[in-house]
Amino acid sequence: MSSPSTLPLLETPGPADSGPSSVRLEAEPSREAGTSARRMTLVDGLRGFAALAVVLPHAVGLFTFAGAGVVSEWMVRLAHFGHRGVEVFFVLSGFVIAFSLRRTHLSPRGIGQFILRRSLRLDPPYWVAIGLFCGFLLLRGVMTGKPAGLPSVPHLLSHLLYLQDLVGYGQVNVAFWTLCIEFQFYLAFAVLLGLAQALSRWSGREGALPLVFSVLFVLSLAWPTGLLQMRSHVTHVIYLPPHVFVFLAGALTWWTLEGRLPRAVWFTFVIGLWALFAWKLDSRVFVTAATSSLLYVAGRSHRLYSWLAARPFQYLGRTSYSLYLVHVPLCLLLLSVKVRVAPPSDLAALAFLGAVYATSIVAAHVLYTWVEAPCLEWTKRLKR
Repeated sequence: MSSPSTLPLLETPGPADSGPSSVRLEAEPSREAGTSARRMTLVDGLRGFAALAVVLPHAVGLFTFAGAGVVSEWMVRLAHFGHRGVEVFFVLSGFVIAFSLRRTHLSPRGIGQFILRRSLRLDPPYWVAIGLFCGFLLLRGVMTGKPAGLPSVPHLLSHLLYLQDLVGYGQVNVAFWTLCIEFQFYLAFAVLLGLAQALSRWSGREGALPLVFSVLFVLSLAWPTGLLQMRSHVTHVIYLPPHVFVFLAGALTWWTLEGRLPRAVWFTFVIGLWALFAWKLDSRVFVTAATSSLLYVAGRSHRLYSWLAARPFQYLGRTSYSLYLVHVPLCLLLLSVKVRVAPPSDLAALAFLGAVYATSIVAAHVLYTWVEAPCLEWTKRLKR
């Protein structure tokens, strides 16, 4: 994530669901899936790759030193593209949330239950990650002999409610901004979906739902095209609207596979995204179009439940939310160690990068096993 979700981040998924998380999906009755509950292996696998990609830009400090060699220079350039793992999480979140709510009647009570399940799913691992980062700040203070710089109580409380960006505090952990955007999207999407369902019932036309979100998707392109910009005079504030097109690209892809949205409309949207990329050369647009296209091709060819099914990919997908949550303090900690004990060389930087990935995967496994997996069980019980 997050994943990160993202990134995190949906159950049946989310990153994710984003986001950056792992989710169990019920397969639609089909030649591919039968009628049993199965995982969308492609969704989980892509989450795993996205989580690994996002680690790299946060570890780039390992490669920035005086007289950096060719390898380090290339790693710094490559790290820039790691940020695009966030867009993969966001597309997957839109895709999965549309899937998971496909048969849900979103009354005000239903919306509240959905948000409660999301909170139970995402919050405990997130809170643990906040505690771990504060522990890192204390450890760094001991190592450097400087004040730890712990966040204030209001700053922490804003994090617990995903409000730190909206109120201008900024992030304790730089990776957490995507979780705020994800949660804003969950709430906005659920409310708008409930209104679209009400409009469909009132008009007697099922097509009202994809029509509403198709119009929203077109309007949301005002941000990547540059027609609109949302900036705040308050430092650190990040808003949802500039990212809405990414989430909706995933949601519209699922509704097209489900048959709610005409394929011609979806192709028009995706061709528009590719044209926008050719015009703006915006890597966010490229990743959005590519991920949506891959999901569509996999769905049409009955491969959502078989591509990237290898065990390592699925393991990384399941633990991707936890990996997204824990990797930043480990990057900073190992960077501090490297500066003190290792010579400024390409070889040392690569060795510490391997250590970052190894320790992050181990820490993610622990967080997933002891915190995230039990939370998944709670959300399943609540849904039942």
